[in-house]
Amino acid sequence: MAKTAYRLITTAPPKKEPEWEVEFEKEVPYNIIKIPFKDHIEEMKKRQPLPTLSKIPDLPEELTVLEFLPNSNVQRRPETVICSHGWGGRGLNFYKFIPKLQEKGYRVLCPDFPQHGRTDGPEAGAHCFAHGINLVIRYVDGPVYLITHSLGNVGFWGSYSFSSQKEKDAIKRYVGIGIPNDYEDILFAFENTIGLSRRCHPYFLDIHASCFGDEFCRNQIFGKVINELNIPTLLIHDKNDKELDFEKAKETASHLSKKQYKVKSSGEVKPTFYESEGLGHRRIIRDDDIIDRVVEFLSEDIEF
Repeated sequence: MAKTAYRLITTAPPKKEPEWEVEFEKEVPYNIIKIPFKDHIEEMKKRQPLPTLSKIPDLPEELTVLEFLPNSNVQRRPETVICSHGWGGRGLNFYKFIPKLQEKGYRVLCPDFPQHGRTDGPEAGAHCFAHGINLVIRYVDGPVYLITHSLGNVGFWGSYSFSSQKEKDAIKRYVGIGIPNDYEDILFAFENTIGLSRRCHPYFLDIHASCFGDEFCRNQIFGKVINELNIPTLLIHDKNDKELDFEKAKETASHLSKKQYKVKSSGEVKPTFYESEGLGHRRIIRDDDIIDRVVEFLSEDIEF
C-alpha cells in the first residue's frame, strides 16, 4: 500500500482549468517560454551528492513557463517575480496577482511544474518542483522575488538546499502562502486525501527518505531554513486551512527572527506572519486583501 501511495504522490492529479483562469488566459497577453532541463541535469550531476533531495528526478525535456511583461506605461523593475504553484495547480493559479504586479513594473514568470499545466513529464512531486524552481532562477540570472503556495514552498526550500551561492543571493524577497512545518506535514496531508492508514505512514516515509534523503524527509524543519535565508520574508496561512494545519504553520513562523516590518511610505507596521481566516488552503491565493498585502510587501520600501 505504501508503494502504491508513493506512485500516487509522484503522479499529479487530473489537470483542472478553473473557468476564471481560462477567461484570464484569453484576455491577458503572455509569452510561452520553454526552458530545457538538459543543462540543468548536467549541472546537478556535477553537484552530486546533493545535500537533500538526493535523487535527481526523471525530468521532462523542458519546463513550460508563462511570461507576463510589465505594463508599458510604468518603469520596469529590475526584479523578476516567480510564482510557484502547489500540488495539482498551475502557473495561472496566480492570475489575480499578475495584473497588479505588472502595474508595479514587474516581469512575472509562472512555471508549470512537471505533470502540471502545460508541462508533461514522467513524474511529479516536491523534488520535481525543486529542480523546476532552481532551473527558472538560473534562467533569469538576475534578482528574483518568489511567491510560493503549498507544495511550491517545499519545492523552494528543497531548491535552496542545493543552490549555489550565486543562486541563493539572487533571491531578494520571499512570500510563502499555505506553509507546512516539515516534509511529513505534506505526507500526512496526502495520506488523509487518499485515505491511507496511519499504520502505513512509517513505510511511506521510508520510501520517500530513500529517494529524497533522510535529512530532508525526517529532520528538516522548514522554519529554520527560512530563517537562514536572511532576506525579507512574509508568511501567510489561513486559520481554516484543512490541508495544512494552522498550528504547524505557526510553528514554522516562530523561527522568523523578524516578527514585523514597516512600510516606509505609510509608516504602517505589519506582521511577517499574517493569519487570515475563512479562506482555506486554495481560495487564499484569490483573495484581494491577500494579494494587495503581497504586492505591497514586494513593491514598497520596507524596513525591519
